[in-house]
Amino acid sequence: MYTLLIADDEPLECDAIELLVTRANLPVRVIKARNGTEAVEMDKRFGAHIAFLDIRMPGMDGIEAAKHIRAQNPACQIVFLTAWSTFEFAQQAIRLRASEYLVKPVQRKEVYDLLDRLIAALDQQKAQAIAQKEEMREVLNLFSREFFAALKFGRISEEAMQSYFSMQGITLQEGIALVIGGLEENQVQSFFLQGRSWGKLQISYFPSVDRMTVLLFTNQSAKVVEQIAGLDEEYRLVIGTSLPFTCLTEIPHSITTASIAYTHAYRQNIHFQRYSEVLRSPKDRAQTQQLATQMISLTLEGKREKARTIAHELLDYVNLTSEREQDAIDELYEFFTLFVYEISKNIPLLPQDKVPRTSVMEQEIYVMDRIDLACEAVERDKQDRYERPFAFIRQYVDEHLSMSLTSEDLAALIGINTKYFSQLCKTYLGSPFVEYLTKVRMEKAYALLSDEGCTVREAAEKTGFTDTNYFSRVFRQYHGHSPSSLKESPADKE
Repeated sequence: MYTLLIADDEPLECDAIELLVTRANLPVRVIKARNGTEAVEMDKRFGAHIAFLDIRMPGMDGIEAAKHIRAQNPACQIVFLTAWSTFEFAQQAIRLRASEYLVKPVQRKEVYDLLDRLIAALDQQKAQAIAQKEEMREVLNLFSREFFAALKFGRISEEAMQSYFSMQGITLQEGIALVIGGLEENQVQSFFLQGRSWGKLQISYFPSVDRMTVLLFTNQSAKVVEQIAGLDEEYRLVIGTSLPFTCLTEIPHSITTASIAYTHAYRQNIHFQRYSEVLRSPKDRAQTQQLATQMISLTLEGKREKARTIAHELLDYVNLTSEREQDAIDELYEFFTLFVYEISKNIPLLPQDKVPRTSVMEQEIYVMDRIDLACEAVERDKQDRYERPFAFIRQYVDEHLSMSLTSEDLAALIGINTKYFSQLCKTYLGSPFVEYLTKVRMEKAYALLSDEGCTVREAAEKTGFTDTNYFSRVFRQYHGHSPSSLKESPADKE
C-alpha cells in the first residue's frame, strides 16, 4: 500500500482525485492537505510515496512545499497540479525532479495513466531494494569468537578457511579488511548498502566491545576503499582499512594492518585511515612500555573502549615487530603480567588467572577479558563501593559452607574491620551475618536431604556442622521439623 498526498486549497479538487483513486481500487491510501505548510507536515508524519501539489496555494505554494518534501523525503514522486496547459514552472520543476504535472481540472484517464506509471515505478524500486537486501543478507556472516581468533592469528589452515567461507556463500578469496569503531551490529547491512556501486559484496564480520572487524571479499578493493572513504559521516564512524589480501592466507596480516590503521585514526581523531598512509617506526622498547602503562591507567579509570584500543595497538605493534611468534609471546607475557599485578593491586576481588604463554591469540583473549572485568568492577564500585565485595561474600559462603566461617575472617577477605562488616551485613545480606549464614546453611541442608538423598550426617558435614545433634536442633528450629523426617518413607510417616 502506497501513500498519496494531495495538497490543494480547493477541497473539491482534492475530493475529486480521492474519488477517482477509490473507485479504481488502486493500492493507494489518500491523505489530504489544504496548503503547502500542511502538506510538508503530513509528509513528515506519514512519509508520502506520491505527492500531488497544487502550485498556487495561499502561504506556502506548491514549489516551496516540494523543496521541503524533497529535502525530507527524497524518494517521493512529486506531481504538480496547474491550471495552465503551458507549464510556466518547468525550470523549477526540473530542478525539483518532478515526476509529472497534471492540468486542472484533472481528467480521469490522465490520473489513472499517471498513477499506473508511478505505482509501477514504485513496485520496481521496492523489488530492487528487497533483492538488494536479500543479496546482502545471504553474504553477511557473523564470525564466532573462536573462529575469528583462529583466523586473525593464522591458527587455521587454508583448506579449513576455504571450506568455511564456501559454506557461507563466499566464493572470492581476495579483498580487504576493515576495523570500524562506532558501527552497531544491526547497522552493518545498511552501512554497506549505502551508495554502493561496486557490485555484489561478500562480507564476514566480528563485533567486539570497542570495534567491528570486517572482511570484505571483492576483486575491486581499490574502488571499494575509495567509496568507503567518501561515504558521509552520518554514522560518526572511525574506519581503518588494511593492505588488500589476494589469497586467504594473507587475511591475518590484513586484519592486523587494518587494526593499526584504525588505531592511528582513533588517536588522530579522524574519520578514515588507510594502512598504506601510516608510517611505522622501527621497534622501540620505550613505545611498548608507554602503551602498557596507558593500558593500565585507562583500565583503572574504567575507560574500557580506550583501554581495549591501546591493548590492540600493543598486540599489533609487538606482533609486527617480532621476528618469531615466541618472541612476541614472551614480550607480551611480561607486559600482561605487570598489567594483572597492577590491576589486582588496585581493584580487589578480581579473578586471579595466570597470563597464558601458549599463543598470542590466547593472550589477546585473556587481556581483553581482563580489561572488561576490571572496567566493569570500576563502574560498579563507583556506584556502590560495597556491592561487589558483598557479592563476593555471598559467593564465597556458598562455595565454602562446609568450612568454619566467621565474620572476622570474611571481613578480612574484603579488607574492612569486623565491626563495620557486621553493620554492612544488614544492608547487603539482609540480616546480621550469623542469621544469614544459618539461613544459607539450612536451605542448603534441606536441598541435600530432599533432593540429593544425603544422610543427616552427610548434610550436617556439608553445611559446616561437626555435631549432628546440634545440626538437628538448628534444622528443627529453622524448618519446623526434624531433618530425619525428610528421610522417612511415606509408610513410616503414616
